[in-house]
Amino acid sequence: MKSLILLPALASLATAHYDLVFPEWRGDSFADDASQWIYPCANVTQEKSNRTLWPLDGGSVNIHMHHPWTYYAALTVALTPELRNTTGNGTLCIPKLSIPAGLAKEGDNATLQVVTFDNMGAALYNCADITFSSKAVNPTDCKTEGVKEVIVGAEAANSTCADNADATGGAPTPTQSTGAASSVFGEGRVAGVLGAAAVVGLAMLV
Repeated sequence: MKSLILLPALASLATAHYDLVFPEWRGDSFADDASQWIYPCANVTQEKSNRTLWPLDGGSVNIHMHHPWTYYAALTVALTPELRNTTGNGTLCIPKLSIPAGLAKEGDNATLQVVTFDNMGAALYNCADITFSSKAVNPTDCKTEGVKEVIVGAEAANSTCADNADATGGAPTPTQSTGAASSVFGEGRVAGVLGAAAVVGLAMLV
């Protein structure tokens, strides 16, 4: 049995525990025999699994943040370039984690793994087991509440565009704007501001 890791997404935070609202987590990682510090799924085995039906082209993810610290979540640039810097104690909704067409078929089982890292590199883990289904419906109550969101990439690019305009007396070129956004990600300035990073990935068993 091999694992194929797909759909990476990013989330950043100071050290903080969290739970998965949707899809339903595999099991309570706050239970006595579990620990979010344990790889790969907080010591919660699949024997305790709660499987959630998930759309064939991807679905939503709702995460409950337990501490009023800074988080951000973002899919990779290939899926969406937006980095959401969210601050507060509440729930973070990623409306849709899209997957490539034809990757999953009806009835395929997979595991959604959420891994968060603090600024010292320590990781916290949670998993949600899913079954791809054409009958799956995303919850209508998946929404970000109790936190504030800022599109980090757009904010950085806009700031640099303004700086370039002031320096040159005119509007920056598209190349200047793109380069500015790339430098934010490539040089790790976003991680420097927020202090840490995390990954949401889909592990399909093939």
